[in-house]
Amino acid sequence: MWLNLAMKVSGVKLTGFHRAMDGIGSTLGALFALLLLPILGYRNIFLFALVPGIVSVSIIFFIKEKNAPPRQKRKEVSVKLRLRELPVNLKVFIVVSSIFALGHFGYPFLLLRAKNIGLADNMAIFLYVLFYIVYSICVVPLGMLSDKIGRKPILIGGYLIFGMTSLGLIFTSSLHGILSFFIIYGIFYAMIDGTQRAFVVDLAPQHLKGTALGVFHTAIGLMALPGGYIAGLLWDKISPEATLGYGLTLAVTSSVLLIFVK
Repeated sequence: MWLNLAMKVSGVKLTGFHRAMDGIGSTLGALFALLLLPILGYRNIFLFALVPGIVSVSIIFFIKEKNAPPRQKRKEVSVKLRLRELPVNLKVFIVVSSIFALGHFGYPFLLLRAKNIGLADNMAIFLYVLFYIVYSICVVPLGMLSDKIGRKPILIGGYLIFGMTSLGLIFTSSLHGILSFFIIYGIFYAMIDGTQRAFVVDLAPQHLKGTALGVFHTAIGLMALPGGYIAGLLWDKISPEATLGYGLTLAVTSSVLLIFVK
């Protein structure tokens, strides 16, 4: 049933479907952790996590790849030349999304904030489950919406919602406040997760779509490492509010810069 559904989905909808299935797996994993934590403890939970990992790797060996038609020999093209062929508009978007990635501190800091206001470990895990449930529900409809109204409005809205989440977490100190912002964060993540990739594909020339996605993910990855370090440094050396303000600043900056991407 799932395979038939996946085959009928196109464009960013297919990406959204894939991300939704990934989100459901993460939700179920977190639910198992929530149920087993009081029984097994942290150490045994990590050992138990090896089981689905081993099963997943084993299943890959039974998947058969479709034979691709033979390709005509093409003239070798250097990486530098291919990067120069990428449209300026695409390069601008990669820069903008990289700036956002530098400030996107991610859900671990939301969990730290939950602990910071005094919530127990099992409640923090519940909030993680809640985030992924919201994400899994929203990712396909939001992907379909970006097909209809365009990628930019969804991405600008997503960046601004992340900024709003950062701002709200600065002032919240209650369980109800944390719950609401985990829900909002799930919506935000569903808005940008597949849409950013789809926008890269939209902006890239037909013969450079793979190259464009590779450059995009490389840029995001290179920014995520220092971004996480800066966020952690601000949290430890100054205050949690400093980290949240840092994320808010770069989210608003990215939203404004995204307007200039055609």
